[in-house]
Amino acid sequence: MALAVLLPVCASRAELLIYDLSFGNTGPSVNYSFLQGGYLIVDVASNAVTSIVTLTDPETNLLYYTTGLLTGTYMELISEGSSQEYGVIYSTSGSGGDADNIAFQVVGKTSDQTDIGDGNSLSISRNLRGFLLASAAESSSTDTDGNITFTYGFAGSSRVTARFQSDLTKDANNRRLDAATGLQNLTSILENRGVVPEPTPSPTASPTASPTATPAVTVSE
Repeated sequence: MALAVLLPVCASRAELLIYDLSFGNTGPSVNYSFLQGGYLIVDVASNAVTSIVTLTDPETNLLYYTTGLLTGTYMELISEGSSQEYGVIYSTSGSGGDADNIAFQVVGKTSDQTDIGDGNSLSISRNLRGFLLASAAESSSTDTDGNITFTYGFAGSSRVTARFQSDLTKDANNRRLDAATGLQNLTSILENRGVVPEPTPSPTASPTASPTATPAVTVSE
């Protein structure tokens, strides 16, 4: 009779890279002073990049965060002349019309093997630099009472720096967080600093159905 042997199932080794984002305006712009900072998360296994970016609400001057502004791809390239390796993070979104149009790219030389936690080391780019271009059309809407809401458009560009965050990266990988959970962890860090979730429009009230009239009852004498 054969004996069944149960082998322990080991969790897959996490490989996330976390970068701190900083922005500096460059060139002419219109209504473009709201980008403040944030984080990029690189999932090394899938080369997918997600983000959480902090902005200033122009109406209240409160800081808020959004996780939908920058998503993209991480890749490594070899320089043709020197064989130096570079890390590249790039992102594009927007389809014209009234949609926000965003193009983002940062580039940096890769370094020697770096401890990223969970007993793993990788050759990474510690500092990546580049630019972000963004624009959106202005718009207006009128409610049922005739009140007009006007939303300003914007256009501008930023110098962008992404700096490798060793402590945050090691913590995420030692805890074997995936990209989604790592993003939640960074959200908690920003909320502890007083950054609020992205403001959303107040929901439109659902109309109340008119009651069905009760037919009159005729009583015969």
